[in-house]
Amino acid sequence: MSDPADRAPRRPAISVVFATRDRAVQLRETLAAYRAVSSSDLEWELVVADNGSTDATAEVLTAAGNDLPLISLHVGEPGKNRALNVALAHVGGDLVVFTDDDVIPAPDCLHAYLAASRRWPSDAIFGARVVPRFPIGTPDWLASPAFEFGTTAFARYEPASAEGPVSRHPYGPSFAVRRSAMTDHRFPEHLGPQGNAYAMGGEAGFLRTLAADGHRYIYVPEARVEHVVRDEQIHEAWLVRRARNKGRGQVYLPSRKKPRRLFVAGAPLRLWLATARAALRYGIARLTRNTKRRVRYGVKYALRAGELDERRRRRRTPID
Repeated sequence: MSDPADRAPRRPAISVVFATRDRAVQLRETLAAYRAVSSSDLEWELVVADNGSTDATAEVLTAAGNDLPLISLHVGEPGKNRALNVALAHVGGDLVVFTDDDVIPAPDCLHAYLAASRRWPSDAIFGARVVPRFPIGTPDWLASPAFEFGTTAFARYEPASAEGPVSRHPYGPSFAVRRSAMTDHRFPEHLGPQGNAYAMGGEAGFLRTLAADGHRYIYVPEARVEHVVRDEQIHEAWLVRRARNKGRGQVYLPSRKKPRRLFVAGAPLRLWLATARAALRYGIARLTRNTKRRVRYGVKYALRAGELDERRRRRRTPID
């Protein structure tokens, strides 16, 4: 007779977690990629939080539960970070991989994470190599690693040539954290996607609090994922809006710059002046047909304007 303990479900080695909202078509492709993940000798689970979708997301998740180790949750209140925090209460893996619904993992991605966690037993934060997958028609200059806003716009993450400690924190499309290191740490719910206009920085805030506990960032290039770039994300309007959200989020991240002394209406005078200069340059650039130039100056203006807006907003409504 077999021991009842042998029939008990085995605890997963890895939990993969992401939130989704109204992206049923993309979600199907992402879930299909997880079906192809090399997992025959790996106990793992997939925890997906549906953050109030109104499309076919629920049906897609129901179908996926037939052939994936899926835990599907519904979190109606908007906010990606809020949904992730709810999902964290349901994970069982010792290593938790955070990702997005528009990120396609390589078939051996989970194995690569697990192997790296064993090679670095004293470390707790691991970042995958994130390569953007651009739509047809993307200008070469925009897809190039030399595009300085590409890391923020498309989450390109390749901070080193080899595995090991790096100074730059991993990006949202894919990073892993030992569950034992998270304890009471959670994602800041006032940051991150919750509509078109929001302050970016949820993952950065979460990871920096972990780093403050003494944990290093370990880059794992063998854990490779593709971040799907949508058609609208290669256009000026989206990039400028993204930069504005980034600027808003900068207010909540520690700064290495010297404290600014002179404030006007809740913001440093230097920021007001820099925003005005950037607005003038962007206004002149918009008179041209040079898209590269418009994006360059539009991003610089939006970063400053976003920070200015958030500083003024925070002055009116402080965050606890």
